[in-house]
Amino acid sequence: MRDDRGMSEQLLLPGIDPPPRPLPRSRNNNKPQRKEALPHALFLAILPTPEDAARIAALGALMDSRHVLKATLVEAPRLHVTLHDLGEYATVPQDKVALARAAAATLPAPSFDVMFDRAMSFAKGALVLCGNEGTAELAHFRQRLGESLADAGFKPTRAFTPHMTLAYARRKLEQHATDEPVRWRAGALALIDSHVGQGVHEILARWPGTPEPQAVGA
Repeated sequence: MRDDRGMSEQLLLPGIDPPPRPLPRSRNNNKPQRKEALPHALFLAILPTPEDAARIAALGALMDSRHVLKATLVEAPRLHVTLHDLGEYATVPQDKVALARAAAATLPAPSFDVMFDRAMSFAKGALVLCGNEGTAELAHFRQRLGESLADAGFKPTRAFTPHMTLAYARRKLEQHATDEPVRWRAGALALIDSHVGQGVHEILARWPGTPEPQAVGA
């Protein structure tokens, strides 16, 4: 039989310290830190005419009531179709604003109709109108705008899913056909500064133009 008494005595001899205990592991060292949203997000968007915007906003309210979504509705003046995101910034970059305005000014003001015939939930609870059949002219306009932005030094993305956000809700809806196709007129192209988290869209420029920048929203 093996005698381990000598080994035990050695461990207890004066001057011999016990081995150190392992340090506790850090649980969050490898997790990426969540970035805080910057307060200004610039984008170029198509705006519907005021008449069409009011009609579409009413449709959003009807869908909210019908499906009991308890949603936060997008008010008519803020309805839009995003064409190109131009980035998020701590302060509004006036040099990029000037470049974007010059690029957009190379195109004629939008003059075409759009049709959406589907509704569904997107990421982050966005309830949107969308469709493919009635968006060809919208997509063509976006492509031309992207080429102009690229010439000005921006890096526009090619991916594009035409849609208009009506509301934000926790409950999600599967894609489905609208009762009737939603037809609307492109009323203007706008360069917008979204004040992130404040529900405010500041229109920095629009085509056809208006005399002064506007802020819409809460």
